[in-house]
Amino acid sequence: MPIKAVIGIIVALMAVLAVTGSADAQLAKAGTYTSQFSWHQMPKPMPLEKDHTFFIYEIVGTNLNDAHQGFLHEAAVVCHGSNDLVAGVSHSQGYCNATDRDGDKAFAAYKCESPKPGARCEGDFRWAGGTGKYTGLKGNNSFNAGLIPNTSSGYSIWKGEWALPQ
Repeated sequence: MPIKAVIGIIVALMAVLAVTGSADAQLAKAGTYTSQFSWHQMPKPMPLEKDHTFFIYEIVGTNLNDAHQGFLHEAAVVCHGSNDLVAGVSHSQGYCNATDRDGDKAFAAYKCESPKPGARCEGDFRWAGGTGKYTGLKGNNSFNAGLIPNTSSGYSIWKGEWALPQ
């Protein structure tokens, strides 16, 4: 293949990558999404009485948007929270920071409860601002979360909406 053809192919590929990169950097002012957040936790339990343990924990993982692109796809997520476990029923709450590929952060506050002992924790969270492209982020969301049995890893399903200031 002649060198001019190779250079032409390289230039065309670079143009496609540049357009794709700028499209990913663009973020609509509002939308809906569903995603899966896989995580590993580091709990610190404090036994209180029979069938009652209070935990503080850190959760670290990755959020993958079901659309495989867009809002917080491939974001690194760190959450700090507490769980009051009474007779096998969780009452959990905390805060999360999601950092996207550009280093911009989205902040969330969450709470959940398990409906019965051993069930997944079901609840809601709200977007409460951020940095960079997420400055002023708002939105209401639902999620359910749970551990994979016999491990300290788990996953959450996130569903909701988000909006940025106009």
